[in-house]
Amino acid sequence: MKCILVILLLTCTLSFTDAFKSLWRENTSTQVKGKCILDGGKESKTKVSVTVSGRICLQWNSVQYRNHSFSNCDHNYCRNPNNMIQPWCIVRRRNRYVREYCYTTNREVKPTATSSPKPDPSKQDTESSCGERHLNPTRKIIGGSRSTVESQPWIAAIFKGDGFVCGGTLIAPCWVLTAAHCFSSGKRTQVRKYSVFLGKTAINETDSVKEQQFDVSKLVVHEDYDYTTENYNNDIALLKIADKNGQCAVRTDSVRTACLPPFQQMLPTGFFCEIAGYGRHQKGGFEYSRYLKQAQVRLISQDDCQNKYYSKDEVNKNMLCAIGRDWEEDACQGDSGGPLLCELNQTMFLYGIISWGKGCSEKFNPGVYTKVTNYNNWIAQHTGLPKYTAGSRYPQKD
Repeated sequence: MKCILVILLLTCTLSFTDAFKSLWRENTSTQVKGKCILDGGKESKTKVSVTVSGRICLQWNSVQYRNHSFSNCDHNYCRNPNNMIQPWCIVRRRNRYVREYCYTTNREVKPTATSSPKPDPSKQDTESSCGERHLNPTRKIIGGSRSTVESQPWIAAIFKGDGFVCGGTLIAPCWVLTAAHCFSSGKRTQVRKYSVFLGKTAINETDSVKEQQFDVSKLVVHEDYDYTTENYNNDIALLKIADKNGQCAVRTDSVRTACLPPFQQMLPTGFFCEIAGYGRHQKGGFEYSRYLKQAQVRLISQDDCQNKYYSKDEVNKNMLCAIGRDWEEDACQGDSGGPLLCELNQTMFLYGIISWGKGCSEKFNPGVYTKVTNYNNWIAQHTGLPKYTAGSRYPQKD
């Protein structure tokens, strides 16, 4: 009888063991099949979870990005599943999910308030290194061509909250020049609601490698700009910018400063210059171009602008006018505040701020620009940068 009981116990024990082994194999198989698909690459050992902008990565299984689900990936470490130039992750920015490259070095970065790389002050543009660029327009502002930001590295995109407001021009590492009419509240403008992006190719896309983002710490609107009229006299304003660490713009291929010409220096009638912006690209259109565009325009005489196309009440000495070839190229809504630049000795000088016009590329209605060279002293007074407004890079006559 005892032998029979022992045999039964051994049989039960063996059956339970076999069942456990079977269950274990089944669970193990399921775990292998459910392995995070991001963890097969050579970067899968990294524990970095901070992007180049200092943002903390979101957990992969908490988001769905471009129809890709990462349900088995219960971490937020940077990965590179599609062989980009460096590992990346998903972050939340302006109420949407976007991809940002990660700040990966030989050491791992802890998520702290100062985790983003600090700019080297020696890499900031000075008055002697302004106006240089990598010219690279890619495809066909109204009538203009789609441009890479390296072709217009001084272009600034000004936002109020999530909404694009105006363009601007970086004239010094901490200062952007734009139009006064972009800020309808004038001195009552709440600058904390504004932000400035440099190095931006498209206003609805993010490229964390090329872009630099800044808060606005100060707005200076010209004291003689009159918001109660629409004559656009003294349509000029300055924005002082700094990032979360108090740093100003860093010189890269996609972020540079434009040069300022000397006080009251002007170019001859017929000289071809460039305008750039993110504004509407079709006559009567309601949408911004989204992508940065540039176009070529020709300077016309003050006399023609005041008497042939407009009146002296509309165009004064603080303005200049320019037209595109066959009236087909012009600035439009959304381009306001952006630059009119003219090239001398392969250096780009800021001569005008996109201000106003009647319609967009309408025949016999030139674009009107704030004449920057009338405001060198005003800019120097408010920025404290007389070297930048002296126009030291401007070609000297023999």
